[in-house]
Formats: sequence, structure tokens, C-alpha cells
Amino acid sequence: MTRASLFKLRVHIVPVGFEIDRVIEPLIRFKADKVWLIIEENIETSDANYHYQEIKRRLSEIDMKFDERRCQFRALFELLNEYRIIIEQEHEHEIFINVSTGNKIEAIAGMMAAMMFHSDKISITPYYAVPKNYEIKPKEGEQFTSGYKDVIQLPNYRIERPKEHLVAALKIIKESGIVSKKELIEIFLSKKLIVIEKINHSESAKHSQLNKKFLEPLNEKKFIEIEGKGKAARIKISIDGENILKFLPK
Repeated sequence: MTRASLFKLRVHIVPVGFEIDRVIEPLIRFKADKVWLIIEENIETSDANYHYQEIKRRLSEIDMKFDERRCQFRALFELLNEYRIIIEQEHEHEIFINVSTGNKIEAIAGMMAAMMFHSDKISITPYYAVPKNYEIKPKEGEQFTSGYKDVIQLPNYRIERPKEHLVAALKIIKESGIVSKKELIEIFLSKKLIVIEKINHSESAKHSQLNKKFLEPLNEKKFIEIEGKGKAARIKISIDGENILKFLPK
């Protein structure tokens, strides 16, 4: 039995924007053991640099272990990918996501990550830190809010991720560009995504498995586009399909 399985840490994931108290105070209240800061790529040259430096100073004051990941704050699926990477790394511990400290896109990404990646084996709790005061016109270097009143634990409903065989199929479709059913069957057979028993190796059996196991569920989720009908159909990945691949394991 590993040390990680014996002792679960309380790990927080917190985007850094123009808040300080709402970052630090929940860590103290929840007795966090570690915090991951999600920050914009060039924060040192942004308006949020003061807040970032002050957060690091206060974390040092309370002897809080922290790490960070950098990404584009306005790219939803890049943010989701960063959450996924952290969650996979910390999956043996209790994970808390602060959805109140960044912009709206970060809040959406945090809630989506909690709903998509939590499971019976991975504990993820999203929360919202309620401030004491809202600064209507904050001066340079000030927070958008100040103080700390309460933490609201948010409901964590489940969003089902695409099954592994569908993700594998979607990657192949993306790599293939526009592809026919016949070409997909050949690729899927070589990758053993389609398995046909010797007693039932007809072309109709292959097409049936391709349609029912892959194309129908992918099309239902709007991850692919199908042009034409029957065996003459041509398949390509959709924008939604490309987006879903951005935050799933490569």
C-alpha cells in the first residue's frame, strides 16, 4: 500500500485573476495541504501580476505548498485540459475547485471539470467563495472584492465523458480528414476496434458494427458530420468533435 493511498491530501485548484482574499481564505478554512494556481501565460506583464505576487507571498506566509500551470485564460478547452492534467496527477487525493476567483470562462471550465472528471474513485468538490465587499471601482492593484464571508459548496452533477472506443474512433476520423465507411472499416479492423468472428465475417457485419458501435453514437453527440447515405457516405470530424479532443488524453 502506497503512502498516497494511506493519506489523502486536500488539494485545491484555483485560477488567479484579480482576487486575493477569495483565493487564500478558503485554503485556510478547508485546511488545504496543497494548491494548484492556474494562471495566464504572461501574467508577469498583465494587470493581474500584483495579485499573483501577493497570493504567492501570502501562501509562503501560511507555509502552503503550491504549484502552477499556465494557459490561455480565454480558451475554454485549453483550460479544461489543464484541469484534467492536474486532476489526473492528484486523483488519489480530495480535490477542491474554486470557481469564484477567475473570469467567467474559468468558472465554466472549473464546473465542467468537476462534473466531467469526478467519479466513484475521484473526489472533486467545486465551491464558491462569498466576499464581504464588492469593490465597484477598484484602484490599481486592488482586488475586485475584499474580505471573506462564507464558502458555498456547489452541487456536482455528472457529465458523462465519451467512452474510450469512441474517443479512439474520433481521433482516427480527425487524422483521416474526410473518409469513407470502407476506409474506416479497414483502419478499425487493423486497430482491432472492429472485431469480426470468423463465422460472421461478411461485409454487412462489418458495416453494422461500424454504424452501431461508432458512427451512430458519435453522430448523436454531434462529434462527426456524415454526408451522403449508406456505403457511399463520407465522414469527417465536427467542430464539437475537435473541441472534445482538446481536453482528453492525447
